[in-house]
Amino acid sequence: MKVIKIIFKFLVYSFAVIGFILTAGFFAVKYNLTNTVAVVDKNNDKYQALSLRFSDSDKYNQVALDASQQGTSTLAIDDLEKQIAALNTASQELADIKLRKLRDLCQINVIGEAAPANAREILAVYKGNSSSWLFNQMVLAVSLHLANNNDWQNRLLACQEASTVDISESEIIERYENVQANNIFPWVNTESWEVVERAILKDEAVIKRVASELGVDSRTIVSILIVEQLRLYNTQREYFEKFFKPLEILANANKMAWGVMAIKEVTAIDIENHLKNSNSAFYLGEKYAHLLDFATDNQNKERYERLTNSRDHYYSYLYGGLLVKELSAQWDRSGYNIKKRPEVIATLFNIGFTGSKPKADPQVGGSIIEINGTDYTFGSLAHEFYYSNLLPQFSYPQ
Repeated sequence: MKVIKIIFKFLVYSFAVIGFILTAGFFAVKYNLTNTVAVVDKNNDKYQALSLRFSDSDKYNQVALDASQQGTSTLAIDDLEKQIAALNTASQELADIKLRKLRDLCQINVIGEAAPANAREILAVYKGNSSSWLFNQMVLAVSLHLANNNDWQNRLLACQEASTVDISESEIIERYENVQANNIFPWVNTESWEVVERAILKDEAVIKRVASELGVDSRTIVSILIVEQLRLYNTQREYFEKFFKPLEILANANKMAWGVMAIKEVTAIDIENHLKNSNSAFYLGEKYAHLLDFATDNQNKERYERLTNSRDHYYSYLYGGLLVKELSAQWDRSGYNIKKRPEVIATLFNIGFTGSKPKADPQVGGSIIEINGTDYTFGSLAHEFYYSNLLPQFSYPQ
């Protein structure tokens, strides 16, 4: 009889402890007590410096030629001086473009010596006449992996002042256009990345649909998705080997955070509430007010089923895209445009609404993610993918 009492007490105490742990866990998640401590990335100043240095309006184009392509036969004599001035301006702008492209060729050549696969991707951007902003962000992402190589850094820096280059454009294209080599970004050369890449392509249509519906950059959504997925794959290795790898599907969180974008319940509720509250700093306007209206009275159950649906990730991307859009709206209202700062948006996505404090010098960082011995912050890993030129199906905004 005494033994039975002891067993009974043991069971009662055990269930009490389990109940306490589960209850504590519930409130910890509900009130954001489980958030990983966010840190500021060690390269934050470099991200900020580059954002101040380049403008996305700085294009490789020949808009300046417009004036030279117009005839002068119908112009009044008084307009000739304006025409000549326009042609002189166009000539100077073309000279500047030529010099900048020469210096970019220099950088591609230097990068190719240490990271030929990355030189190939940067070359693709160069050939596509993309923005100077995009080119230099890609260069920055590579250079951060060689930060301790002073000789390499000095040579790359010297390209910024070069007036000639000892290799032609055709030679660089021949050397790097089809080169096969490992990427300098360690996560790219992993089995988990191969699975994530193929799985994301299965969702290409729905991601682009959500991006179009919300007016959000699809590549920003994907950059955050990739960080969440690589984090799940590297922290839940057993599930990766049993399920995600053989099926080539995205990891679908369903405990502390939900769905392929790992949205916490409290965050999902905040996203919904901001859509309705016109006084919220995150309010998007009447157009989006009913986007997440529920079809049943059991909102908790419906919300969970929306976000954890393993067959259709539409709502995962919709909630994730809305979080991006609401955070951007708050910063816009404060006079700061972060739409082309994916590393900042990803950081804010990671730390949540309460950590979003608009300011002139936003910080890049967030929780730490370890991949193959390399530590990333959430924002830095998002930046690295965004400017990797991988998954070009999700193009850079014009």
